[in-house]
Amino acid sequence: MIYINPKRVKEGYEMIQSLYSSSSALLAYSKAQDSTAHNIANVNTPAFQSFSQTFSELANQGGVKLNSVRTDEGTGYLIPTGNSLDFSINGNGYFKVTDAEGNESYTRRGDFSVDAAGDLVTKDGGIVAAGVADGGRLEIADNGEIFSDGAYKGRIEVVDKNGNPMPEDSYGIEQGTLEASDTDIAKEIVDSMVYLSSYKANIVTTQTADQMLGTIIDMMA
Repeated sequence: MIYINPKRVKEGYEMIQSLYSSSSALLAYSKAQDSTAHNIANVNTPAFQSFSQTFSELANQGGVKLNSVRTDEGTGYLIPTGNSLDFSINGNGYFKVTDAEGNESYTRRGDFSVDAAGDLVTKDGGIVAAGVADGGRLEIADNGEIFSDGAYKGRIEVVDKNGNPMPEDSYGIEQGTLEASDTDIAKEIVDSMVYLSSYKANIVTTQTADQMLGTIIDMMA
């Protein structure tokens, strides 16, 4: 008859639980570090909206897990550029953009240009306002109406995140400015250091639990 020491079984179970908890934490901190690195990389991207992370404790097993990584909907300050094709939204909403297939997307990034067809377009070629440029100087009113040398040409549409038109009293379009990234670089650096430290600590925990589990198994053999 093979005798199995209940104490060793209990110790083995505890080490397995420790491995599970630390492995979960490693995954959580790794993903959080990725999103923090993404925020830092976009600190100079116009109108970039940073990611934030939420954590929670694992029920019964201990350890932590990453609940969500979501996009903050904060806004950055406005930077004067002097470029008549740079725009920012002072207030709520997004610029409505349409691609060649008619698909819509929404952005607060307003470093636009004019293409060969006279369309006001994004860096990716998405159309913000079609056929508005005819060689004259473009001027944009607060509500998005576009004029070329005083003649009305069209309109920049400002919508909510679902594509619904925003009330005109909830925003104003500022020409010759760009919205800064809302990344708080000091916070992101601190968060990155915390996540890295926690990641390293859980590596040590994982290695220790693995070694102890191996010892327990050897003692039971």
